[in-house]
Amino acid sequence: MSQQQIQGTIKTRMAVLVFCRDVSNPMVLYFDNAQKVYEDLKALINSAEIKMVEFEPNGPIKKAALLSSNIMGVAIQEERYFSQE
Repeated sequence: MSQQQIQGTIKTRMAVLVFCRDVSNPMVLYFDNAQKVYEDLKALINSAEIKMVEFEPNGPIKKAALLSSNIMGVAIQEERYFSQE
């Protein structure tokens, strides 16, 4: 058997997890500025005003919109992935 050596690097990306009412799994959204989106959503959860929130993240989900009253919680997650560049 021949062994192939895989060339690449391990990179890190940040994901924002949005937990919604009546949904068991969170939406996993990738942004270039994940920390800012996380802070904005946290502030929105603490606000009494209900707003429509629209996201244009990077990654598999291209566009999402929901009411701020449906957001139950947010989290930020660091993920490592393998890149063959």
